[in-house]
Amino acid sequence: MPYRMLHLADLHLDRSFAGLGCQGDLARRRRQGLREALRAAGQAAKDRGCDAVSIAGDLYEHERAGIDTERFLVETFDSWQPMRVLIAPGNHDALLPGSLYRRAEWSANVHIFGESHFEPVELSDGLTVWGLGHREPAWQGDPFACEPVSGLSGIHLALFHGAELGSRPEGKSIHGPFRVADVRRRGFRAALCGHYHRRRVDKAAGLLYPGSPEPLTFDETGARGPVEVAIDGGGDVRFAPVDLNRWWMASTACEVSEHGSTASVVDAAEAACRVALEELDPDHTMVRVDLTGTVDCSIPLDAFSLEAAMRERGLAAHVKVRDLTTPHVNAAAVAAERSTRGAFVRAVQSEMESATDDEEAELLDDVMRYGLMALSGAEVGLR
Repeated sequence: MPYRMLHLADLHLDRSFAGLGCQGDLARRRRQGLREALRAAGQAAKDRGCDAVSIAGDLYEHERAGIDTERFLVETFDSWQPMRVLIAPGNHDALLPGSLYRRAEWSANVHIFGESHFEPVELSDGLTVWGLGHREPAWQGDPFACEPVSGLSGIHLALFHGAELGSRPEGKSIHGPFRVADVRRRGFRAALCGHYHRRRVDKAAGLLYPGSPEPLTFDETGARGPVEVAIDGGGDVRFAPVDLNRWWMASTACEVSEHGSTASVVDAAEAACRVALEELDPDHTMVRVDLTGTVDCSIPLDAFSLEAAMRERGLAAHVKVRDLTTPHVNAAAVAAERSTRGAFVRAVQSEMESATDDEEAELLDDVMRYGLMALSGAEVGLR
């Protein structure tokens, strides 16, 4: 019963990338890169002699996927025949009315799991994949609220999109919650999952998250791609990561306390970018630069303008700047001035003394920062 599969998840076709500051041609390049990643996975599966490809949800984003995406997927999966394609819809590509999964005419090699409980598909004699699909974006069911398969003969694998609660990344949404111990407790040799974008290959627990095949946020660094799942004649399940990503993310901090002008800050950010880009393809790398330190409030650290300056230098496909600096204000000295600046600082200080909570105090800090920037003649931009 030797069998070989390639497992992937969380491709997120048609993603906007607006949250990364991507617009226009760059956003189109990133979306095209996601399509190329799916094609590359199919080619890798063929090259490795795989019998099937499994996809554990978030293949596309429902609210953005149109007829072109539908046709792309139909044509791509059809070209993979005779390899089988097993799809377990997730929260972003849930089986809603009008879903791309429901309206497309799929080739015979495609199977989409349409129920929110495990259903079996026999792949070969003695090997069964049990899959389920999210029928709504906010599905909170437990995938393993099912009868155990331990009493059945053969090797059993689970395929679904869900959140393993013991390793949930901070802030990650919970869909299809479960515990890793449930995999073996219910008699499954392995769970082929999606939802977490960081790769997790845990042979001992039988848990596999391939991660997103191309990076979607600045936190998704390093090599990425699908994972080969090989089942040998004795039923042993082995995982082998396959690195295929063409796009890269890099993040770096840039301490700018000693810099007295916007130009010198840009020079420092450029130097930090060049270090972060070492050994990466700059044409396919997006860099986030976090400016840190204490800066004179008269220096206009407008992130949008700084990003434009970095683009002019052609360092990478995209540079995102975050201003995490603390404004330096000698409030006592300015307040003593018999000037408009002094009157402004005294007024803000008075409000600060009566602030009732941290949120109001933070707001007044920004008032002080932006007000002094404006009074010094600097161009004011939001942080």
